[in-house]
Amino acid sequence: MTAIAGSNSQSATAGHPTITTLTLTQYSSEIVLQLDGFAASFTHSVAVPLMRAERRARDSHLEKAHDKNLTNQHIIRHIDPMEADIENLLVWAKSQGIEINGCSPKQLHGRGVGIVATRALEANHVILRVPTATLRSLANTPRAITARLPGASVHALLAVSLCLDLASPSLAAWRAVFPSRADIRAALPLCWPSELRALLPPSASARLARQSAAFHRDWASVEAAAYDSAALTKDEFLYAWLLVNTRSFYHATRFTAKRPKEDHMVLQPVADLFNHAGDAPGGAFCVGSFDDAAFTVTTRAAHAPGDELFIQYGPHGNDFLLVEYGFTLPSPLNDAWDETSLDPYLCPALAAAGHRTVLEEAGFWGQYMLDRETACYRTHVALRALCLTPLQWRAVLDGERDEDRDRARVEAALVAVVLRPAEEDAAAHIRDVDEATAGEALSRQALRDRWVQIMELLVGMRQKLESQ
Repeated sequence: MTAIAGSNSQSATAGHPTITTLTLTQYSSEIVLQLDGFAASFTHSVAVPLMRAERRARDSHLEKAHDKNLTNQHIIRHIDPMEADIENLLVWAKSQGIEINGCSPKQLHGRGVGIVATRALEANHVILRVPTATLRSLANTPRAITARLPGASVHALLAVSLCLDLASPSLAAWRAVFPSRADIRAALPLCWPSELRALLPPSASARLARQSAAFHRDWASVEAAAYDSAALTKDEFLYAWLLVNTRSFYHATRFTAKRPKEDHMVLQPVADLFNHAGDAPGGAFCVGSFDDAAFTVTTRAAHAPGDELFIQYGPHGNDFLLVEYGFTLPSPLNDAWDETSLDPYLCPALAAAGHRTVLEEAGFWGQYMLDRETACYRTHVALRALCLTPLQWRAVLDGERDEDRDRARVEAALVAVVLRPAEEDAAAHIRDVDEATAGEALSRQALRDRWVQIMELLVGMRQKLESQ
């Protein structure tokens, strides 16, 4: 890395020094300022490019470390910009009545920001309390917004409110720890170019279609309101809409109780920095709860200093997590919930054999899934239609024929009709992603990682069945 030149942010005035040398290297944790015989305190800032490519460039913050023995030098320790943002957030949170006990936000290498224990914690310890007044919800969305957007979803209303407030000084400390627009574009498939979206796995593609429809429905409401504001362009609304989507909590209030469950959402500072745990070690994720006064997060197990503290966003597979939150969890962290759709392989075989109508009438057409343990019950019902006579198939469905009687035939069909073609398809998608040039490298890597996870699911199940 090359050295970075800096300059004094203030003009030299009476009683203030002129900086004659400033050296900062990205290998060093310190900045040394050689002053002209001056040892008093002063304020200084220097622009430092970020090491993390996905974060936007911003000015770094410097913390002074004074030494009584220094007469003509100050040693100023360089603080990572995100660390400074976190410190500012904590100060702001305290001013808002947010109570943080035994934990703190922290930048995690390669994983953004999370919450870690700052001391030993016992089980059933309240580590965070966010007063209800601090939540951003339908209840405290400005009347000027709700009146202008009658019938809009809570998601749209919160996004508009956030969009219009993003530049507000009152939101600065919280806004500083939001993912940047570049982060959002790289992480979330809704922002990917069509060439990459076309390579998504089936379950992810179906969820993205629903998400895209929801966004465009919300944008249509906002566009119809004819806001005359540079803060409410489609791109800015998309950014705010996705911030709400990735950072909101499920919560029903008296204002939203009669609305669809999709409208049961609130935003809350600090709590939105908890990362998701699929299978936390020992089930040691924390739990959140609402009452009239506040939202609290409580430990379920003991934690050592430095442990990351997780919550669960819900029992979601990696296709859901990728589309809705922009990440996937590696095995074994999400083994209990991860699954993949078998519809693209099983449905054509069933339709070609003339079984679609009978399966639809019985309520067993489509939604065939595979997890790490087994193919779902619906899949086995459908495969029996390929292996048995209509009378035998109906007898199993009616409980008059033992399911295990035909187990070997059904499992052989699962391997031949579904798993092997699915493996070939996954391998082809991995090659396609490797050859793709559209979008960001981080997006392509996330997509490739997901297909590799799916390949592992398929191969693992096939090998399990073939070894029996």
